[in-house]
Formats: sequence, C-alpha cells, structure tokens
Amino acid sequence: MTGTDTRISRISRQATNEGDRALRRTARRFGEDFRALRLRLGVTQAAVARTIGVARSVICRLETGDDEVGPRIRARACADLGATYKMAMYADAQPMIRDAAHARLIETLLRLRHPDWRATVEAPVATAMPGPAHRSTDVRLDGARQIVLFEMETRIERWEELAREAHSKRAAVRAVAPGGVDVHAVLVLPPSHRNRAVIRSLPATVHAAFPVANSSLRDALTSRPGPWPGDGILWLPAGR
Repeated sequence: MTGTDTRISRISRQATNEGDRALRRTARRFGEDFRALRLRLGVTQAAVARTIGVARSVICRLETGDDEVGPRIRARACADLGATYKMAMYADAQPMIRDAAHARLIETLLRLRHPDWRATVEAPVATAMPGPAHRSTDVRLDGARQIVLFEMETRIERWEELAREAHSKRAAVRAVAPGGVDVHAVLVLPPSHRNRAVIRSLPATVHAAFPVANSSLRDALTSRPGPWPGDGILWLPAGR
C-alpha cells in the first residue's frame, strides 16, 4: 500500500467515525426536541404513529435518538405536529480530503522535497487573526528560519477566493511566527489545460499575488533548506 493509499484509508476511517458521531448527536437532539413539542401539544406517540402509518414503537425510537429512523418518517412526524423538518449542513471545518488527485499532489510534493525540510500535512493555522476557525494548510515545510505553506488545488474555480485564502493563512502564521522567521505561500496546481488557461488569462493579477517562477520554487523545494524565493505557483503533476 502506498503512502497516499494509507492516508486515504486513515481519513476514510476518521470521516466515517466523525460522521457517525455527528449523526448520533443530531438524532438525539432531534428526539428530545420532538418529544418536547409533542408533550407541549398534548399529542400521544400512538396518535402520531396512526397518522403517519407506522407502529408506535417507531415514534418511541425516534424520541430516544435512534439514528436508523429515516428522514421520510421524521419529516412526516414533524408535519403531523405542525413543525418543519430540515436537513442542513454547516461548513465549519476544513475538509479532511478533497479527492484522490488532491492526495496525490501532496504525495508528489513530499517526494520532491529535500529531506531536511520538515513537513507537516494538514498543519493547523493559528487563529490569532480574524478568519474562519479550524483552518489548516495542506502541507507546511519548516527549515532554516523559513515556513512555507502549500495549498493544493486540483481545479481552479474561484481564483480571487483561492489567492485570498492562501495569503490569509500566510498572514495568520506570520503573526505568531518567531521573530526573524519568513513565511511564504505557494499554490500547487496540476498543469491541466484548464488551469493553465485560467492563469494565462490573468497575468497581472497572478503575478501580483504569486510572483515567483515555478523553476525557482522547484529548485528551493528540492534543495537543502535555505532562504525561500517567495510566493508563487508550483506546477506539479498529480501522479498516480
């Protein structure tokens, strides 16, 4: 099993466990809220069950937080009590992994780096400055009083948002870095036709945000840690 496969397997287990825990918490809160509303309205479990065509035991399970009671029954039970059932999602943390291509970009970067660069994958970003909580950078390299933050993006969707987020993370890390330590941001992209077309269409904007050439970044990455050339775009194939 490759390093990428091992990481994907670990993240799969982590995502499964965290997702299951979130479902149990949500089902428990739902059951408590549903029971409180039913009692306030003076409606019995049996009455709700008859109305929506299920056994009373199903409503009992719903109220005790059984996460195997499906959304259709929950929605019908809510409607019976004059309540609205909603499914919601809140993006309050960084994704564990975007896709396999994203993981392969990380693997390629780690293979290329000089071993004296100390690497941290999914490195937490300090929150001393305003910005979203629970942020992380895909890969952080430390060495020779340099910190380099690498953000992987397999497909450019919103260029301005991408650049702003990379520089925001750099500023947050710089704010808490020891004196004399330089912090840089590098955007890592696979050289697809679409990605290159987007970059070519914004020459002045891209140069202002990430001025250092790909060749300089690659030389610094593969060499023993020293002064980093600055912010830039590193083109890396997402190897298989």
